[in-house]
Amino acid sequence: MAAYERSVASVGVIAFLAGTLPGLWPGAYRTATVACLVVALLFCLQYIVRLLRESRRLEWMVTGYAIIDLLAAVPVPLALIVGAPDDVARLFGIFWSLKLIRMNAAFALLARVLHNERQSLVSVTTAFFVVLLFAATIAFVLERSDQPEAFGSVPAALWWAVTTITTTGYGDKIPMTFAGRTLAGLVMVSGIGLFALWAGILATGFAQELRRRDFLESWDLVVRLPLFRNLGSSALAEIARLLKVQKCQHGAVIVRQGQPGDSMFFIAEGEVEVRAAAARIRLRQGQFFGEMALISGDPRNATVVALGPARLLRLDVIDFRDLAARQPELLELIKAENARRVSPR
Repeated sequence: MAAYERSVASVGVIAFLAGTLPGLWPGAYRTATVACLVVALLFCLQYIVRLLRESRRLEWMVTGYAIIDLLAAVPVPLALIVGAPDDVARLFGIFWSLKLIRMNAAFALLARVLHNERQSLVSVTTAFFVVLLFAATIAFVLERSDQPEAFGSVPAALWWAVTTITTTGYGDKIPMTFAGRTLAGLVMVSGIGLFALWAGILATGFAQELRRRDFLESWDLVVRLPLFRNLGSSALAEIARLLKVQKCQHGAVIVRQGQPGDSMFFIAEGEVEVRAAAARIRLRQGQFFGEMALISGDPRNATVVALGPARLLRLDVIDFRDLAARQPELLELIKAENARRVSPR
């Protein structure tokens, strides 16, 4: 369904954009209008189907997803029904871009970051508007006598303050007095500092959200591995925090013989083949490899290749040593499992 929505929304956006180009062939604008109408009707049908499936319809109708679905379905047909010109009705196709945003996981991540960091962002935004207001007021006081048209009121000076604090500097309004230019320099520096605060808050929020997502994914995979089944929750949390998820495609070389051993791997999903000098060993979900190079410090003694799509949990050598020092029972489990795996059968 997501692929269908993405395809239909993309077609609609292309038709909406094409309908604004001048000098197209005869009938092109009518074709663009028809395409926009068809897309809107498809989204209208989709909205009705989703509405009928919901048991709590009123609650669903006020959710963000439902509002986006409604904006994608109604405006174009409604504009044509009330007699709006075709070129005006097509412009409402801009709402279809919201469908593309809604189905993008990156925007969902951004929404969570904005929600988590809302208090810090509101504080910096408030400071931004306070600085903006002070800058406009002081510029009005300093420049109104020399430039009454540009700085004749505080609202008029606000445009200068916005372009200065964002360091855009259109140049349509420039302080003429020495005091006004000094003010402009201070406002520019303040703007750089405020935008740096915004960027820092968002960067920290993204880093925390990504770490949280990776931890949850690692935890979900770790608890399924038989090797960790008897460990306590604190040990599992410590392991999940250090493990990194790595996805491999069919035929991908995960480790190569002779290379230094910098990590070991746990197989969460899929199957790999260990290729040594005269042996081929298949390892499946729940097993691991690469541990001997970390324990002994010797180079890799085999090449490991993915036999299909696989999801691995990688433990780097530094984290392995740190974890072995704090969780010695894990190291014993790894050694015992390795001994059982290589013992004669």
